[in-house]
Amino acid sequence: MILGLPIRGMPLSGPTIKGKAQWINLCTQSCGFTPLETDMRTSDITLSDVTRHPIVPDSTDEEVTEHTRTLIWQLLGGFLFPDTSGTRIRLYFLEVLQGDLALARRWSWGSAVLGYLYHNLCNGAK
Repeated sequence: MILGLPIRGMPLSGPTIKGKAQWINLCTQSCGFTPLETDMRTSDITLSDVTRHPIVPDSTDEEVTEHTRTLIWQLLGGFLFPDTSGTRIRLYFLEVLQGDLALARRWSWGSAVLGYLYHNLCNGAK
């Protein structure tokens, strides 16, 4: 309960998008930038490619929403669900953040973080 993440709600499951072209399209539509294909792997992207697109004072409401979605994606991928490299974030979380950002509350984030922690502790103990 330290972070106050909801434990009731819809469970997070695997991605429905497959392939780099679909991920690039999702980044373009949801975050307003087109990532370089060299910065992408099958399921993750270089964090520096995501942070390369700052917001400016005269941004439109749509650009602010895109930037907000990108910041939430960075928090999810870099803080709650970190990659072992520390330089990459999972593309899957961007798929979860599609559409209205207020709907992100419907997911059981606390359960997902706990499951992710246990999964990685198990892998680390091998």
